[in-house]
Amino acid sequence: FIWAELADQVEKWIARINEHGITKWILYLSALEEGERLDLDRIRTALWEKERKRVSREQIFEVLVKLSRGDLVEYMELGGWFRKVKDPILLEFLKIWGRIDVEGRNDEDARSDLRLKYLRMKRQFSELTGYLAEVYMAQILLSAQRKTLPGKYFHQENDVEIPWFSYVRLRERFGIGPDREVDLHGAAGLEHWVAESKWQRDRLVGIPPIEKLLEKAAMVKKECDPDFVRAWFFSHGGFTEEAEGFMQEKDVFWSTREDLDGLLDHVGLRRLPSDFLWANNTSEVSP
Repeated sequence: FIWAELADQVEKWIARINEHGITKWILYLSALEEGERLDLDRIRTALWEKERKRVSREQIFEVLVKLSRGDLVEYMELGGWFRKVKDPILLEFLKIWGRIDVEGRNDEDARSDLRLKYLRMKRQFSELTGYLAEVYMAQILLSAQRKTLPGKYFHQENDVEIPWFSYVRLRERFGIGPDREVDLHGAAGLEHWVAESKWQRDRLVGIPPIEKLLEKAAMVKKECDPDFVRAWFFSHGGFTEEAEGFMQEKDVFWSTREDLDGLLDHVGLRRLPSDFLWANNTSEVSP
């Protein structure tokens, strides 16, 4: 779907321009440029090397201006220079599209490369947004120390008293090995907090990730020797019905995107950013 939409956008705009038979090459070479600023002389040289076409700098400038009107490059009018678009998905598409449509390389190999790059970028994006949620969770705990927060935001009947923390750490590791990293760990003397964050907009969290959180809570209790470890799970997309019942049974606090926004409002902090473009739109249960 993404490929079809982008291909349609690019092909329609190129058909409108159709300058000197070089528009596709200039767009493709622009996407391959290193650095922020497009080097028109380098594009001119590459066009001769690859296509054996002699084109003036002015002709390239003219084509780039027209491409900028279709949001395929950016034209900095005050300085009279161009740069690549900031959309990483569009940039990767242009590189692969150029290999197929401009250079005539193997279609399947190029599409496979694009999909691989997209999936890697999506995974990195998911990790970054998950970390962002952990930062907000830590700020809530630190801002609410020695105060009471509404229990409804943790899906609890009673309000929740937040202790005074000696520290709140993100991505803390307890030794070497798998499942030894805790997303959020707060130490408050005899009481510790352990939290997990899942930023998956339309994916419901099931029981297995909650069991892992409880295992990490047990690990913190063993390593730090508090009397009690509170477990808190945040899922942007929510939880399965079975998971909610399991958390009630195990006395695990849990919050959705709406709950976290409510907590941020309550302690006077800025809300989470609005939904991101790359979020997955398919509802499914986490393994």
